[in-house]
Amino acid sequence: MIILKTKRLILRTWKEQDLDSMSAINQDPLVCEFLPKIGDRVATKNLIQLFNNHYEKYGFTAYAMELRSNGKFIGFVGLLIPSIEAHFTPTIEIAWRLDSKYWGKGYATEAAKSVVDFAFTTLKLEEVVSFTVENNIRSRRVMEKIGMRHNPQDDFDHPKLPKNSPLSRHVLYRLNRRSK
Repeated sequence: MIILKTKRLILRTWKEQDLDSMSAINQDPLVCEFLPKIGDRVATKNLIQLFNNHYEKYGFTAYAMELRSNGKFIGFVGLLIPSIEAHFTPTIEIAWRLDSKYWGKGYATEAAKSVVDFAFTTLKLEEVVSFTVENNIRSRRVMEKIGMRHNPQDDFDHPKLPKNSPLSRHVLYRLNRRSK
């Protein structure tokens, strides 16, 4: 089911045939640079199931993203309730993951802007957050381009990662409906 359309993208619920493409994305070392591990096919299947279950339970999720021009699957973007306990939870997070072949073309920003609009106008959310590893400059740029703001006092050590992990320190960005 199509959830959102942008000028160049379709955001939709997941199809069985998305597994191979998403598995390839989850095994790309560039994409996984700031993730704790590279995802195999089983982990990807579980992730897609998690997204589908989230949609059934809450009415929103991380959506499959495809190009309008040719239907090519290129990643995901959407809204999730994070499964971590932190000073800013409970909350709703906007998250994305994009095939590295499509980086630098504005797709993540375009999709994320559409999801933010959906979050504030359709779902009537007051705030969305996003977080990533401190050194993930590409994701931080997307956060800034969609209007999110960073306050260093919100930064945190990810509770599911060892304190000595180079991926432990995370930055938190926020976007409030009134400040959009």
